[in-house]
Amino acid sequence: MAKQSPEPQPDPVTMVAYHRALAEHADSLKTYASRLLGDPVAAEDVAQDAFLALYRHLTQVPVAAFRPWLFRVARNLCLDQLRRRKFRISLFRDLQKDDDQPLSLSDESATTPDQVAETREANKAIEHAIDELPTKFREAFQLCEVEGLSYEDAAAIMGCPVKTVSTRLFRARQRFKSLVSRLIKV
Repeated sequence: MAKQSPEPQPDPVTMVAYHRALAEHADSLKTYASRLLGDPVAAEDVAQDAFLALYRHLTQVPVAAFRPWLFRVARNLCLDQLRRRKFRISLFRDLQKDDDQPLSLSDESATTPDQVAETREANKAIEHAIDELPTKFREAFQLCEVEGLSYEDAAAIMGCPVKTVSTRLFRARQRFKSLVSRLIKV
């Protein structure tokens, strides 16, 4: 029986970068997966599986590519789950208030009960508008607008050309603006 060569061990700098990526990207990865799956519990599993996959491939993934690599793995895991469950994301599901959402407006800036109520209503309208976007537009919007990824990183995650991301994001922004303006009477 031939001896297998041991897996190369990541250097300490890579391990520090891994732990930093875990701290910096865990929440946004869960949010991204939750939006794709419509299920926060399954999204946590996807995020954990993505970080586990990164840990297994630490010696193969450059530190600078951790974030797009994680989102790409999470996206693939989500798509696998959606295919397996034959689950369709409901565009009109009940929304729960989550103060951790990157796009949510802060209740802290509100000083009166009316302002708090208006802020919560605006949060719901924003969340609802994002959820109403078609999946391919919502994905581009989530990656670029909410998570702040570059078009190039989003293209790598989505497995499509940068121009496709640009087009989808343009259309997502148009639809988002229209939906929000209907939901929030300004």
